[in-house]
Amino acid sequence: MCALPFLRQINAVLVDDEPVAIARLRNELQAHPQINISGVALDGLSAVKLINTQCPDLVFLDIQMPEINGFGVLSRLTCQPLIVFVTAYDEYAVAAFENNSLDYLLKPVSSERLSMTVQRVLDRKIEKADVYAQLKELVKGTETREAISTIPVKSGHKIQLIPVSDICFFEAKDKYVYLHTADDEKLLDNPLSYLEERLPPEFIRIHRSYIINKHKIKEIQKYFKGGFVFILNDKHSTRLKSASSFNERIKHKLLLI
Repeated sequence: MCALPFLRQINAVLVDDEPVAIARLRNELQAHPQINISGVALDGLSAVKLINTQCPDLVFLDIQMPEINGFGVLSRLTCQPLIVFVTAYDEYAVAAFENNSLDYLLKPVSSERLSMTVQRVLDRKIEKADVYAQLKELVKGTETREAISTIPVKSGHKIQLIPVSDICFFEAKDKYVYLHTADDEKLLDNPLSYLEERLPPEFIRIHRSYIINKHKIKEIQKYFKGGFVFILNDKHSTRLKSASSFNERIKHKLLLI
């Protein structure tokens, strides 16, 4: 185990699979010279290796990442940094983190909120081993499902596996759910709510009837009352409108300020 004495300058590692999010956080941290960014990782596996090698004082850790998410990273650490979770959603037991005196940041990270976090780190009086133990206990029993890479489509007695990377969007229509590729659509057995839980992070719920693949977006247009129209890269140049209840989530996910 690495020791974690607090020094005047705090070494921090930034972990996020979105380079733009890393750049924004790095820029915001320039206002806090006490924080020295000692490393950056763009995926969970790299993060585990980097953190265990450097044993930083502090890690800003994204939760939703491909292959290994933030919880998976935490479970593989052999040193005890303070963890500040960074997430676009508040579904990930944010209230539990707060109740356990653990910190988190919602994307896009604001200067004011980041200042509060840095001050909390500087003022931290709980032994870091105790904080780490709390995090471990919190994560233990939090089941995180691995993201799926294919979708099964039944056709008679046959099952075809469609790679999720080929899918432009999912649509709930007339009590059925369809997946749409660039040039085809297929009927599914699974509801959108189930798919949303299992799909990798590049899929975004924009409406109760639509989940889209952000890598298949050709263009985004602003729409009435802060909404968006997504034009997809398929043979129809499909246009999908977001629902107002999803707009804030969309902004966080796509860094649309």
